[in-house]
Amino acid sequence: MHLLKLLVTGNPGLEDIMALEAKEELGNRLIEVVELPGRGRIIVSLRDSSTGTEPFLRMRSIHNIVLLLAEERVGASREALDRIREVVGASEVHRYLLYGATFAVEAERLGEGHEYTSLDIARIVGDSVIDTTLRKQGWRPRVRLNSPQIVVYAEVDKDVFRLGILLSGEHSRHRRGYRIYDHPAALKPSIAYSMLRIVGARDGETILDPMCGGGTIAVEAALLFESSRIICIDKNPGHIKGAIANATVAGVKKRIEFIVGDARRLQDYLEAETIDTVVSNPPYGIRMGSPSRVKSLYEDFINSLNKVVKKGGKVALITTEEATVREASRRAGLKIVESRKVRHGDLWVSIITILK
Repeated sequence: MHLLKLLVTGNPGLEDIMALEAKEELGNRLIEVVELPGRGRIIVSLRDSSTGTEPFLRMRSIHNIVLLLAEERVGASREALDRIREVVGASEVHRYLLYGATFAVEAERLGEGHEYTSLDIARIVGDSVIDTTLRKQGWRPRVRLNSPQIVVYAEVDKDVFRLGILLSGEHSRHRRGYRIYDHPAALKPSIAYSMLRIVGARDGETILDPMCGGGTIAVEAALLFESSRIICIDKNPGHIKGAIANATVAGVKKRIEFIVGDARRLQDYLEAETIDTVVSNPPYGIRMGSPSRVKSLYEDFINSLNKVVKKGGKVALITTEEATVREASRRAGLKIVESRKVRHGDLWVSIITILK
């Protein structure tokens, strides 16, 4: 039985959800999961089997899967590039390039203080792949940036260099095929799924996104749960139309209720204390401008939530406005039970879990 080591990437701050999914999907194939906190990475050691990467392709919190071929400390100085060249040359990367195959290098540099860039890493790795394949296989592979047959993945995380083969394709798995309508402030589906896991949503519950935008959270809930009542509310009819389009492509339109409505007056559309779980991505202050508008919106929104959520119900919000959410929740008699920082695009935002 062969042993495999994989690097699995996702959103920084959600490493525990990625690890949880890996444990669920891999079962007794799993040997160890190592979380790299705040890096958006886990390293998975597992027993190989004929199912290959299929369990990973079912995971909804991850972005990419890399078969690790090498992992070495190289440092942050310019001299690290020479060490990277040596590590690539000593690896088995050439064995994954069949005769005539084209390849590209995807490189990342994580952390600060390096005397080289991700472009430097990509250049050195690419040159070394060509040299190694020519020396050991007797032919010269061609670089092809668009639709290469093989993607060689390389990263330096602080002072650790990792080399592998990208198994999940050129595009990150957070790019769900159902997203034909893209809301201007759309949430990554991998984060939407993770929020459902963080808040402890369960099949059979009534789940609400009261500011649903393009419907990402509602669609992810419908794909995850078979028996839940799922409600998607937004005050913009255009966004509701887009959410319906996305749900249609995802094949879950019939399982979601779409309502044009104001999240500050949820009691106008929903019966009192009928919602088990709320997961939402409300506007951030940077998108609204005035701090007073932000405070007023969140206070009205949370007071409205308090009227429709059941006793013992749960709420998960992703926002930059943590202080405002805490104050509004305190005033409404709600309890903050968890807050975690997550990277979304260029921002570090908070996922806040609230209990009624």
